[in-house]
Amino acid sequence: MSFDKHLESFTDYLEQRTFSPRTIEAYTRHAKEFVAFLAEYYPRVDRPNQVTRDIMDDYQHYVRELTTMTGRPLANSTVRLKLTALKQLFSHLIERDMVLRDPTTVIVAPKEEQRLTRTVLTQEETIDLLKAVPARDPASMRDRAILELLYACGIRTSELCNLKVSEVDLKEQTIMIVNGKGGKSRIVPIGQYAGHYIGLYLEKGRKRLLMGRRTDPGNLFLTSRGMPFSRQTVNRTVIGRANKLLGGKKRISAYSLRHGVASGLIANGVDIAYVAQLLGHSSLETTNRYLKIEIGDLKKMHALYHPREHECRLGGLP
Repeated sequence: MSFDKHLESFTDYLEQRTFSPRTIEAYTRHAKEFVAFLAEYYPRVDRPNQVTRDIMDDYQHYVRELTTMTGRPLANSTVRLKLTALKQLFSHLIERDMVLRDPTTVIVAPKEEQRLTRTVLTQEETIDLLKAVPARDPASMRDRAILELLYACGIRTSELCNLKVSEVDLKEQTIMIVNGKGGKSRIVPIGQYAGHYIGLYLEKGRKRLLMGRRTDPGNLFLTSRGMPFSRQTVNRTVIGRANKLLGGKKRISAYSLRHGVASGLIANGVDIAYVAQLLGHSSLETTNRYLKIEIGDLKKMHALYHPREHECRLGGLP
């Protein structure tokens, strides 16, 4: 199918617009899924200009009917991602004059769910977890440094994996995050604890993880084989270790710690604009997703400060 060459140029198009590697991989994969859909249900359609709005509307309904491996409907965020990939694909094709009319105008993406992270630890639980990881050997020094860093500044997992030794300033207690989400870079504070454990890891742990390797990849955090981490290996080893320490009471992710950073700072009076800058958000609306108020807290504030409740406390119900 002649679509293949367009998929290759689509990947180049995304790279030129400084999308993150993860986004490029996802958009390319979802574009291939659309081509596979055409091959199965519209085999005579083999050129982009043959894709009509009716076909796109059919695909939109097809995606909404897909399920996960466990039989559950796809999350709205997943559906949005699949459909957004097609919008990007046809934007690219229009730019190259491969299509005259944009068939994706019929796409109506579902609203994003307001995610509530139920596995956010309290500040006390998080500190207890950090203390439970002893910095005794290279692997535990590394794991403690990673967990301290995740909780210190809410760094994304992909940013943590890409972080270089040269981008750490222990004297200033800051790190430089280069080409974060959206291709943006930022300098963020990491505080004394993360700085201390990163320093300990650099002094006594990292060199031993590099033993036997001819070259140093330069990444701050390395696996037991001296290789840079991937998102999967971070989750499997470091976050997996943390969950074992929690003993099944709660199950966290790196996102849980990122969420905890945001909610903890806001709870202590830090302006949301500073939190957005720390987390690398381009919009305060994005930061708001990390700051959902628990219903218990909301009920407490309602009982204390709502004027009708105040009246009830003074005179009681009739």
